[in-house]
Amino acid sequence: MKEIRTSYYIITFLLSLFYLHANAQPNNEKEIEELFKKNADSTIIFQGITPMANVPDNLFIVSKKDDTVSLFTYHYSRRDIPAYAKLPQTLGNHIRNKKYDRKGFRIDRFFDVYDISTEKGGSLWQELMAYKPWQLRDDKVYGSGCPVEPKITTFEDGSSMEELKWTEAAGHSYLVKLITEDSTKQLLYSSPEDLDKWCEPKEGRQHIIKIKELLLTYFGKDSVFWENPAHTDGVK
Repeated sequence: MKEIRTSYYIITFLLSLFYLHANAQPNNEKEIEELFKKNADSTIIFQGITPMANVPDNLFIVSKKDDTVSLFTYHYSRRDIPAYAKLPQTLGNHIRNKKYDRKGFRIDRFFDVYDISTEKGGSLWQELMAYKPWQLRDDKVYGSGCPVEPKITTFEDGSSMEELKWTEAAGHSYLVKLITEDSTKQLLYSSPEDLDKWCEPKEGRQHIIKIKELLLTYFGKDSVFWENPAHTDGVK
């Protein structure tokens, strides 16, 4: 039964890896990654992932160079692109796709610089470092699931039905890139809020949730999946 109980998380984890592989093509995140390797001491890139869902691509980026902390976002959503409704559909779509061509995360019209004071930037970095992001362990160490005690209903005829708690899971992941001048470390967490409740608590999951909440506070967003109606269930 342990295999059944953890199968959901294994599937979610594999879908997350599929997503990452599908997007790890030339011109994807390499431009942004190399930019911060050359121009910053340390950088944190945080991304929320919902496998196989048509949702916006968002990156939250915090970068530090000497005493300067800078904030950036990358936000791409098809609904933000003009539809050119008055043109013939095929012509409008052609212009739309050419003018707003997206070949992965790049320095383009979807990349924004956030204004933050030196004082606030320093406070943010200090708070982030309190969670020791470069020392965190992720699902590669913890695994993608855990044994969960099922709810068992017994009927009058003696038969029983087992309900597994994992059916309530949100099915999302967080991908975090930790970049320095000479290295990139990647962390992946599948549904850490759920696993932290149902499994043995793990520091890495707890810290990544706190890091997410901290970023949302400083970026002024309600969710890392912003503009995604599917995430109205409490998962941010």
